[in-house]
Formats: sequence, C-alpha cells, structure tokens
Amino acid sequence: MTERSFKELFDTAYGSASAQKTARASDMRAMQESATITKALCHPEYEYLQIGQSIEGKCLAFFLDIRGFTKLCFVYRNEVLLWILQALTEACVKSIAQFGGHTLEFTGDGVMAVFGDSKTQPENASLSGLHCTAFLMKGVRDIVNPRLKAGGTDPIRIAIGMEFGDVLWSRIGVLATSQVKPISEVTFLAGKLSTSKYTDSWEVKVGENLAEWIPEEFKEKAKRYEFVLGEKTHTHELYLFKWQKFGDAYQANADGLRKRLLARRLGPTLLSAARTVQTDGAARSFPRPLKDQPFF
Repeated sequence: MTERSFKELFDTAYGSASAQKTARASDMRAMQESATITKALCHPEYEYLQIGQSIEGKCLAFFLDIRGFTKLCFVYRNEVLLWILQALTEACVKSIAQFGGHTLEFTGDGVMAVFGDSKTQPENASLSGLHCTAFLMKGVRDIVNPRLKAGGTDPIRIAIGMEFGDVLWSRIGVLATSQVKPISEVTFLAGKLSTSKYTDSWEVKVGENLAEWIPEEFKEKAKRYEFVLGEKTHTHELYLFKWQKFGDAYQANADGLRKRLLARRLGPTLLSAARTVQTDGAARSFPRPLKDQPFF
C-alpha cells in the first residue's frame, strides 16, 4: 500500500469536517433513527474478550498528548474548532493505521494506540511505532501549525510517550459499558511519559525495553523513572527518541534503517519488568511495579 503523506491525510479530513453542517436539536430524532452502528475503538484481535476474560500479549504502547489546544477556543468559532479537532484526530488515527497500529482510546487531549499483535514480530512492531511517531511529529509541526499561525493563533504542541513489552489484554467495565485494554506497567509508563510532567513539547520519551531496538544515534539517556514503595526503590531507565533524525534517516535509506532495527533481536532482559533495588543492596524481581501508580 502506498504511504499517504500527512498533508494529504489532514487536507482530506479537514475538507470532510468543514463540509458537514451542524444539526438542530429538532433533527435529533431523525439522526437517531438513521444512525449507523460504528465500530468501537479496539484492537481487532482482542475485541471478542468478555468481562472476566484476559489473554497475554506483547505490544508497543503509544500515547500522543496534544498541548495548547485550549488557546484555540478563544480565537475560533466552535464550528472551526470542531473542524480542526476532527481533522487532527482523523489524520492521527489514519496515520496510526497506515503503519499497522490500532487506536484504542481518545484520552481527552490526545490518542492512545498500540502496535503489534500475535502475528507481528516484536522488532517490526517497534519499527512501525517509531516510524509513525516521526511521521506524526513532523506532520503536526509542518502542516497543522503553519495553518494555525496563518489563522492568527499560537500553534499547538505535541509530545509522545512509548514503551514495549508484555501486556494482559482484558475487558474492563460493567455489561455493555466496557472497554478492552492492555493492562501492564508498559501502558502505564507510556501514558505517564506523554504528560508534561515527564516530557517537554516536541519530545518523545521511551522506556528501556523499546530503547533496546533504537540505534545509539537516535536516542539519548534521560532521567530515569523512579519511585519508592515501602522500603524499596523501583527504577526504569528512560530515553529521548531523536525522532527528527530518525525520520530523516528513514527517508534517506528506509531499507538500510529497517535492516539495522530488525537485526536487534530480543535479549534476555528486554522484556524484563522495572528493576527493584532493595535498601540492603540486594536485588530481586518485581513483576509490575507501576500498577501501584496507574495511569488512569
């Protein structure tokens, strides 16, 4: 399938959104009667899960955080705000799908997605997530923001958090009010990393598992994630992903970069959980330390 540029995706989405008309309250009944059922956000491989069921898997967890959108509310009419938000959301969802990912959730000011399934090799899922990240960061910066600036307002900013590893796919909720989610320290950490507390605008921060796939010239050591629980200190190494340099290298020699990443096979510690450091200096395994500080 031919890769579509971010400009093409955003232009198409914005054109469709701006062509739609706002319905009146009196139109609601007719809209309800003619409405078609839309597919819920979910990973297609796990949507069959019922409440109480779960299955183990591996994936790259991806969180994109949008910042600065509130300012637009004081500049544009509500209709225009909707067009921008719909176009940006649609472009993100289609970009994620274009690189083999699945959008799971709209997080209020961003998007949660995963890359990988039972048929995809871990290194391919990691490469897809990294490629999509560089694609989106560049697209928002070079396509969306110049249009906002031309409209007389400040540009938006984005940041992304990612990690790779073992997850437990489960359906969470009650009866029809439920959602399939990947439960793991991997998703909780990626969600935290996308926030302004951990990552500045236009930065991408990744955990140590995903960093194993990234060649040295495309990553930089960052301050580790650390917290104390009881008498133990739990740590997880973090890295800044140099998305622009990676994107340029991918454009210049996609096959060469792909081969380099695919050659970085899983090591014995790649999917290990965050390390636990005991106060007496002895170390032991701790399966899911970040569950004690969940993202949601």
